[in-house]
Formats: sequence, structure tokens, C-alpha cells
Amino acid sequence: MATFTTWTVLPHKPIEKLADNLWRVSGSMGKIQRQMALAKLSDGRVIVHNAVAMGEAEMAELEAWGTPSVIFVPNGFHRQDALIWKQRYPKAQVVAPAGSKKRVAKVVAVDAVSETAPSDASVKLVPLDGMPAESVLEVKSGGETTLVFCDAVLNMPKLGFPMGVFLGPTGTISAPRAMRWTMMKDKKAFASQLEKLAETPGLRRLLFGHGQPITEDAPGALRKVVAQLRA
Repeated sequence: MATFTTWTVLPHKPIEKLADNLWRVSGSMGKIQRQMALAKLSDGRVIVHNAVAMGEAEMAELEAWGTPSVIFVPNGFHRQDALIWKQRYPKAQVVAPAGSKKRVAKVVAVDAVSETAPSDASVKLVPLDGMPAESVLEVKSGGETTLVFCDAVLNMPKLGFPMGVFLGPTGTISAPRAMRWTMMKDKKAFASQLEKLAETPGLRRLLFGHGQPITEDAPGALRKVVAQLRA
């Protein structure tokens, strides 16, 4: 999809304030549902995961909450709003997974990779083993932990042809076929890391670049993906 060069607001739902340091915005681009996550570091800086342009009222609310300081482009297919966010916040760092840096840099200069991105005891970007083109955002809020994926793991509703094939299996949480075909370098390593992530203390919630959040038995949901990968 084309990269926006001017601030372009597409349909989106109101900001969901999931925790003191975690907000979520669900929007749409044509027929595709997409998600932005906003995670606030203890010093007030905000990591913008999969940037989505919002209306001025929502942007003002974000700026009152924290300072957009890290624009995390989760992979080379999610670059549409990255440039306009960098234009709006020129002091913000653009961060991408190591395996996606080259593709992201075609539309906006990349300042850092996930491993060297700003972090603290509650918010950090974690590279995904076997999937160098993506990382997962880990957010601790009190005694609860949220894991924010982009395309490596989805929770899409049941879809017909052709998207149901491309993103399959759909109607369940999964590692979609498209990612397994194009970005997964080591299925065994990826499955092993998801298994470890399922053991994260206080794991309460899973968020996805596409699809509904999972808030019931998040560890069990990740183990379901592990079983799919090992089948």
C-alpha cells in the first residue's frame, strides 16, 4: 500500500485506555482492520506501535498523556503512516525490527532497531526468534502483562477466498500462512519463543495488528499457536 505524505485520517474507533501506560486504537484501511498501540514509558515518552493517524482531538489527548518519542514500524508492510508521524514529531526516533529495517528505510529513515530502542522496566520491544522481520512489544501494567504483536500472530475472523487463504488459518488465533511463507526463517525457534512468552508472569492480554484482542487465557491462546506450528 502507498505511504501517506500528508496527515491522512482514516476511520478509527475511539481510543481504548487499557491501562495507565497502554492505549489501543482500532481503525480501518479500506476493508482491512488495523491496530495502533501506545505504550508510555515511566519518563512520559510514548512508543507508538504501528502508527495510525488520528483526528486532532485524539492527537491532543495523546500529547497531553505523553510525548510521542518512538515510532515503531512493526514490519515492512506497515509503513503507511510512518512518514507522516515522523513529519509531525521530527524529534521522535523511528525504530524497526532488524529484519525489516531495509524495507522501512525506503520510506522513512530508521534510527534504531528493536534491540536498541528506548525501554524501561515496564515497556520494551523484544525481537522474535525465527522471525527477524518482527518484534513483540511487552507492556507491564501493575501485575498484568500485555504482548502486542503485528502480523506474526493474528486473531482474524473467519475469511473467505482469497484473504482466508493468504492469512489462514482464520477464525482462530494463528501464525498466518503469509508470514510463514514470507518472513518466518525458523519455525522451530519461533514456536519455542512463543512457548516461553506463554509463561510470562501475569500474562493477561494479547493484541494484534489485525484482529480482536484476546483477554481470556492469553497463555493458552499462545500455546494453541505453538501447537499449530508443531503440527
